[in-house]
Amino acid sequence: MKRMNLPPALRVVLCIVLLLVAYVLQRSLGVRLSVFGVHIDLLPLIVAAVAVLMGSGAGFVCGFAAGLLYDASGIGIEGLYPLYYLICGIVCGRIGEYFHNRQMVGTMLCSAGMVLALAAIRYLFLFQFSDMGILVFARGMAMQLLLAVVLSPAVLVVVRRVCGKRKTGISAEQSMEGGSNGPA
Repeated sequence: MKRMNLPPALRVVLCIVLLLVAYVLQRSLGVRLSVFGVHIDLLPLIVAAVAVLMGSGAGFVCGFAAGLLYDASGIGIEGLYPLYYLICGIVCGRIGEYFHNRQMVGTMLCSAGMVLALAAIRYLFLFQFSDMGILVFARGMAMQLLLAVVLSPAVLVVVRRVCGKRKTGISAEQSMEGGSNGPA
């Protein structure tokens, strides 16, 4: 069965719908998945996967949409999450260009970077209002990084299915010829 080639704008809209579904599942319905006391947040992983697969433009739009979802719920400082996520979407899109043939590695790297930066921002803002120690923060951050790296391949597969992008890489003919640089 041949898959239809969807226009890029429709792919981005489908990814935003995926963001919305993930957000509703993890916030509104009380489905708070937790591993060793650390809550799993799928939105940064989805934004990273979309940006790596589809580029900086799609990462910008999906990142801004993810940030708006956080702002609409009243979590954090107004305007911080849309700005953070759209910048991360752009950066992950640029990183995705470098990891074009290794999308899994690019998605894992971007997911870990987004989770690390988000945890650091949250800690800096919460540091003024709580007595959370740096060791408690470091333990939670290490678990979040581990979860991001472990879950990002599964999220990448889901995003590929939703946006209709297939894995890119060296074709069979190119590998028979000795790589993508042409004949030696």
